[in-house]
Amino acid sequence: MAGNGDEVPILGGQVDGEAEQVQEVQEGPGRTHWTPAMSGFVLKRFVELVVEGVKTDKGFKDCHLNSVARDLTKFLNNGRAFNGNHVYNHLRKCRARWVKVYNLKQLSGALWDEDNFMITLEAEHFKGHVKVHPKDVECLNAPIINYMPMQIIFGSGVAIGRYAVGSNEPLGTPSQPETIDLDLPEGGMEPTDTPPSYEVSDGKKKGEGSSQGKRKRVFSEDDHVVMNSMTEAIWGFATAVKEAANSEAAPGVYDVVMGCTAFTREARMHALDHLTVNKATGLVFVQMTPKDKDLWMRTHLAKTYYNV
Repeated sequence: MAGNGDEVPILGGQVDGEAEQVQEVQEGPGRTHWTPAMSGFVLKRFVELVVEGVKTDKGFKDCHLNSVARDLTKFLNNGRAFNGNHVYNHLRKCRARWVKVYNLKQLSGALWDEDNFMITLEAEHFKGHVKVHPKDVECLNAPIINYMPMQIIFGSGVAIGRYAVGSNEPLGTPSQPETIDLDLPEGGMEPTDTPPSYEVSDGKKKGEGSSQGKRKRVFSEDDHVVMNSMTEAIWGFATAVKEAANSEAAPGVYDVVMGCTAFTREARMHALDHLTVNKATGLVFVQMTPKDKDLWMRTHLAKTYYNV
């Protein structure tokens, strides 16, 4: 744990391997056992912190971890006292699981079921994949537990751009483009930082007017700057296109959601936020019958651990 007031880099820190490899805090001869209810409660509390405006770009501070630990102790009320270390380690485990889910969604042939929060693969593809990666079975062809809370807490940390790196690389540290010698033969030496020069064959020296001289191209410091600028511009353009595609909500979704008077205004606003971000889901919701709208609202609020 960091000192008082220090930030614990849950979002920006390094994930040490798969979720199963992240050890929980030791408790006596065994270790802390986290039930789905405990995990859901902790994630819900962190979602509330995010909604309240707590900045998560550098992670949660000790005061946040300790606050959630106290709330968990009161919630269980079984005589067991939790501290910030317990919560910190479990949050690391959840983040490692989220990284795995994100990577599995990128599998070729994988489909995303938005209604059930499920990554689906065809039977043969699924069978072949879990044979090679047996630990992935819990995240494939089955609803992902606590998906929405994890998306809210960790989503921006592994979504696009510089954050889309492997789980063993520190998030938030973009990799620099490699220098490339365009004329380097296969299996040749690595390019150097020396200025561009001419290589002359047949024993002729530079300056004797040989037409067989060949320029060796290497990236200078200015080339690196240009390449990095182009990379950032491309990512920025891709992000802008993605945001523009989802900038408009489904027509009439506000009036339809507000018409679901069986739910509190807070619950309706919670659902409206999801339908606004996910336009395709919003379009389908607008066309539903009243009974189906009611069923969808109850299901969505239950999935996102919203108290109806």
